[in-house]
Amino acid sequence: MSSPANEIRTRVQTGSVPSTGATEGGSKNPPSVGVVVVNYNLKDSLRATLQSIQQVNYPAFSIVVCDNASKDGSQEMVRREFPDVHLIANPKELGYAKAASLGMEYMAPRHPYIFSTTNDVTLAPDIFTVLVEAAEKDPALGVIGTKIFFYDRPTVLWHAGAKVHWFHGHSFHYGYNQDDQPRFDQVRECAYVTGCGVLLRSALVQRIGGFKEDLVFYFEDADLCLRAWEAGSRVIYLPAAKMWHKTSTTLARNRSLQLRYSTRNNLYFLQRHQPRIGGSWPTHWTYVWLTCPLKMAYFCLWGQWKNAVGIWRGIQDWRQGKYGMIGS
Repeated sequence: MSSPANEIRTRVQTGSVPSTGATEGGSKNPPSVGVVVVNYNLKDSLRATLQSIQQVNYPAFSIVVCDNASKDGSQEMVRREFPDVHLIANPKELGYAKAASLGMEYMAPRHPYIFSTTNDVTLAPDIFTVLVEAAEKDPALGVIGTKIFFYDRPTVLWHAGAKVHWFHGHSFHYGYNQDDQPRFDQVRECAYVTGCGVLLRSALVQRIGGFKEDLVFYFEDADLCLRAWEAGSRVIYLPAAKMWHKTSTTLARNRSLQLRYSTRNNLYFLQRHQPRIGGSWPTHWTYVWLTCPLKMAYFCLWGQWKNAVGIWRGIQDWRQGKYGMIGS
């Protein structure tokens, strides 16, 4: 017997979810949402994501795809199969943070809300209704994160809010790799929420900017959330807003490079936002002198030398202030 979550995901994928043309409560003129999708050489996954978004039963949203010079026919597919989707065709690979920020820049003057997401997700049909209703009830909410499940394990959580440990500096998702439980159904404030699926107030984005572009991948979402807190906005996890995520579809395939980006950016993030993370405790130094060496020792023990080197190079990039695309 299929689970309710699996049935919802299947209905979204097959297009059998009805479009109601109105939000719950009968509102005829809800605030509009600008949906930003970043893509790089994942044509088939992008197609499924766009089909899922188009089945969301919210009457006021538009979509922009910001494509990073894909060579697999992604841009041609969008133009041919989704003529109502606005395409930003970047001439070269810009990284996720820059591409998403370009999409936000396009959408912010056109919509009071922005939903930023990736090219490997499926959305529940009521997700925009749930998110916007929460935002409209509390003007202090600037960033609202979603409950995200693994795509291939549709009742197992990937994200239920996130935090950074004040001592060792590791970040983690609440509920990661756990079956969904009632304790993950509580709305709560978070240090940050993942950028895989997040509602942003456009006025906030225009005030503090989008993702920090030279972080490229990893921790750009955490950095934006901490800047939102600094600007006086709240960041929350909203469990009623649900989606499903395919993992390991892009950079995660190159573990060494992933570790280099994530180590470098984590150190930037910890140093930049130290007061909010751990007060006066020097978390970034603990991360350099304790956490990273332990991780490198682990990889060496298992003969994964390239992964250990990736962490080392990430530390050196941070020490030298080298950000942006690696190898560009």
